[in-house]
Amino acid sequence: MDLLLISANRETFPDPVYPLGAAYVGDAARKAGHQVRTKDLMWEADPPRSLLEEIRRRPPEAVALSFRNLDNAAWPLTRNYLPSYRLLVRSLRKALASTETPIILGGSAFSLLPDLLLEELDGDYGVTGEGEKSLPLLLEALEHGSSLDGIPGLVRRQGPGEPALLNPPFFRTDPSAGMIRPAPDRSLFDLPRYVRSGGMANIQTKRGCPFHCKYCTYPLLEGGTFRLRAAGEVADELEELVRKDKIRSFFIVDSVFNAPPEHAEAVCEEVLRRNLKVRWSCYVTPAGLTRNLLSIMKQAGCDGIELGTDSAEQGAMAGLGKSFSVSHLTETARWCRELSLPVCHTLLFGGPGETLRSVRETLRTVDDTAPTAVVAMAGIRVYPDTPMATLAESRGLVKKRRDYLDPVFYIEPGLEEDLSETLLSFAKSRGNWVLPGISIPYKPITQKLIRRIGYKKPLWHLLAHAPFKDRIYRDR
Repeated sequence: MDLLLISANRETFPDPVYPLGAAYVGDAARKAGHQVRTKDLMWEADPPRSLLEEIRRRPPEAVALSFRNLDNAAWPLTRNYLPSYRLLVRSLRKALASTETPIILGGSAFSLLPDLLLEELDGDYGVTGEGEKSLPLLLEALEHGSSLDGIPGLVRRQGPGEPALLNPPFFRTDPSAGMIRPAPDRSLFDLPRYVRSGGMANIQTKRGCPFHCKYCTYPLLEGGTFRLRAAGEVADELEELVRKDKIRSFFIVDSVFNAPPEHAEAVCEEVLRRNLKVRWSCYVTPAGLTRNLLSIMKQAGCDGIELGTDSAEQGAMAGLGKSFSVSHLTETARWCRELSLPVCHTLLFGGPGETLRSVRETLRTVDDTAPTAVVAMAGIRVYPDTPMATLAESRGLVKKRRDYLDPVFYIEPGLEEDLSETLLSFAKSRGNWVLPGISIPYKPITQKLIRRIGYKKPLWHLLAHAPFKDRIYRDR
């Protein structure tokens, strides 16, 4: 079947992100015998028009759209992407009006609200969860007119006024299946352009997350258990990207890299054994982290970690479902200082049990760790089917499921008026604190200039260098 696969993401903050999930799915469809061509809307000045031209040039037999995010997850400067998605599918419908070409929806954003988004975006079919197995099966069934029953993760319409029919996603029906493909075909999208524009390539060493943060969607999207890639497969992919594409800077996109620790250590040891000269960053949790693992990570090329701190006050941490203590957090920060390993704390304020006292305690504690940078968010983005959603629904923030079509944020009652100003006041004199959603972190042209001169690390690294602070970040 001739498939047009569209990556709909156009968000460039803090950097454009290569559509890794779409590349995995497109590669699987191609290997299953389907013809796959792609359209990346990240680089299009007029996405509807460019799609119309593509379809007129070569009408496809099926169209699949991958939606990465529902919005920018920031409050109060929230950007909802759903209106642009509606316009996109509406334009596709017009372009395909004289055909019976099915429109298939997928991606992480779609998987969060598949029943509502299939209707809202006027799709014919949808794929939830991981699509490497599901999309090829759907294309085959559509091509041959065979039964759609049993396709994992399939979402399809029923009769008028009836709810969409959902099949369980693949990772839930077979949690021991592991990663489906060793590596995607990155030629499906313009990897060199993403590396030029974002400074690095992305790579995945595992899927799933067994932690119980109350706001998090990773268990919904990838399953509640870790499924690990063999360390050798990860190193193979890195080695190929270094050899073939001359890429040496990477971001590991796992929910957390350091869990389970033996897998993280195995990946690092394989990189060291092969003497791969790469540098990389990753998400890390203080839970179960040791100084020895941090040391091995640095030896293997890790040049910075994004620490999922969220809070540094025990009551607020419990309200978010964190699985580590304040003392372990500060100990982790001390280890990083001793190892000269840059750290960016990510903080979430306003969750269950938060008070102005706990906000100020977190601010002081994190500041005392002398971080390279801090990214602090006000309000907790509420996603359906998470523990935070249960709380939001019980407090009347969400009255019906359709309310989730607009971004919903939880802020503990009593903090609504003071939270933003408290964070702004604290961050104002500190050049290395960034408040997305409250203040605009940088002008887009600044990011482009930094990448154009060849800077290959996450931009928060620059906050450690005083000459750059005022030029890149501004408080309001």
